[in-house]
Amino acid sequence: MSKQIIIAEQHRIAAVFSEDQIQELVVAKGSHQISDIYYGIVENVLPGIDAAFVNIGDSERNGFIHVSDLGPLRLKRTGAITELLAPQQKVLVQVMKEPTGNKGPRLTGDISLPGRYLVLMPYGRGVNLSRRIRNENERNRLRALAILIKPAGMGLVVRTEAEGMAEEAIIEDLETLQRQWENILQEASSTRAPALLNRDDDFIQRVLRDTYNADVNRIVVDSSTGVRRVKQHLMSWSGGKAPQGVLVDHHKERGSVLEYFRVNAAIREALKPRVDLPSGGYIIIETTEALTVVDVNSGSFTRSATARETVLWTNFEAATEIARQLRLRNVAGVIIVDFIDMDTRRDQLQLLEHFNKALKTDKSRPQIAQLTELGLVELTRKRQGQNIYELFGRTCPACNGLGHLVHLPGSGHGSESDRDSLGSDAFESGSDAEFRAPEGEPPERKQ
Repeated sequence: MSKQIIIAEQHRIAAVFSEDQIQELVVAKGSHQISDIYYGIVENVLPGIDAAFVNIGDSERNGFIHVSDLGPLRLKRTGAITELLAPQQKVLVQVMKEPTGNKGPRLTGDISLPGRYLVLMPYGRGVNLSRRIRNENERNRLRALAILIKPAGMGLVVRTEAEGMAEEAIIEDLETLQRQWENILQEASSTRAPALLNRDDDFIQRVLRDTYNADVNRIVVDSSTGVRRVKQHLMSWSGGKAPQGVLVDHHKERGSVLEYFRVNAAIREALKPRVDLPSGGYIIIETTEALTVVDVNSGSFTRSATARETVLWTNFEAATEIARQLRLRNVAGVIIVDFIDMDTRRDQLQLLEHFNKALKTDKSRPQIAQLTELGLVELTRKRQGQNIYELFGRTCPACNGLGHLVHLPGSGHGSESDRDSLGSDAFESGSDAEFRAPEGEPPERKQ
C-alpha cells in the first residue's frame, strides 16, 4: 500500500496519506511536548493521591507525576511518595502526556530516547522487541544483537524499522542515543532548575523517524532546505545511498502545501461530529473529558437486498472509518462504539474481527475490551499528544462549548445573532423547543 508524507515545516504539521486519504497527522506545537526532558523542582507532595506536582518552568501550571511513574527513584527504595520525594527536590523528568484544559503535563521519571531503530531507556532494564517484527529468525537476530550492544544498567527497545537492517546501522543509532543522553546529563549538572534539557527540535527528522517506512513512495516538503534535509536523513538511514522508489518533492505550487493537498480541509472535516460513509451511512463522534462516544447509523443506505446485509455492510464500513478517525483525531482514553444492532452472534464476531484488523495499523495500540450485553463495543486508546480538538478547535464564544444556547420560559426567544451563531439545525431550549432538520431531509431515527 503506497503512502505519501506531506511536510509543512513552517507550520510544524505533517500528514500521512494512503489511498488519497489522510491517515495520520503529526503536529509539534505547544510549550510542553511529548518526550520533552526537564530538570524540575518538586513543588508539593500529595500523599492522599500518591502524586506530586513538579515545577518545570511554566508559571501557570505545574507538571503532575504519580508514584508509579517515578522510575529510578522508585527502584532505589519502596514506600509512600513522601519517602521518595520532598518539596524543593530536583528531579529529571520527561513529558509523557501533554497538558489538556486546565491540567498540566503528565510526567515520568522513566526517561526514554527514541532513535530510528532503537529506543534507549537509561533507567530501564533488559531488551524488548516490537511486536510487529513477526519473522522468528529476524527476532532472534535482533534480540541477540541488542543483548550484545546494550549499555550496562540500561534498557533497549528494538523498533519495527530495525527489521532487515544491517548491524552497523543499528549500532550507529545506539551510539547517537548514548551521546544524546550524555549531553542531557551534562546539561542537567550545569543548569539551574527548572529548565528544558532536551526536545525534538528537528521536525523533519521527527516526522521521518516516526512515519517513514518501505511503503512510502513520495515525500513533499514546503522548502528547498527541507528537501535537502529529508534526503540527508534518508541517505544516512540507507548506508549513505539514496533509497530506491522514493520521490522527494519541493512544493512549488501557489498557496500553502496544506491547502494544495487539502490537509486543512481534512482538519476542518475532522472537527465536525458527523462523518459520512461511502454507501450512505454515517457515524457521529462526540468527545467528552471522560470518554468518546461513536454512534453508527445506516442513513440512506439501500444497496443490500436484506436488512441483515444492510446492517453488516454499514457496520463494516463504519469500523474501517472509525479506526481512521481515531488516528486522525488522535482520540484517546475510553471509547464506546454503538454499532447498529446485529441479530446473530456470528455477525457480531465477524464485525469484531474486522474492527480488530482495522485497528492494527494504529501505533497507539487500541485495545478492544468487550462487546457489552447492549451491543456496545468498548475500547481504549493510549494518549499520544493533544487531540485534534485541542490543537485546532476553540470554544464557541456564544455557547461556551455547550453546543446550544439556553432560552428559559418567559425570557423571550433570544437575539437574531444568537440564532445565527447556532445554525439552522440547532436545538433550542424552552417552551418552543423543536428539532430543525437540515432542509430537504426528514429527521432520521436509529436503524
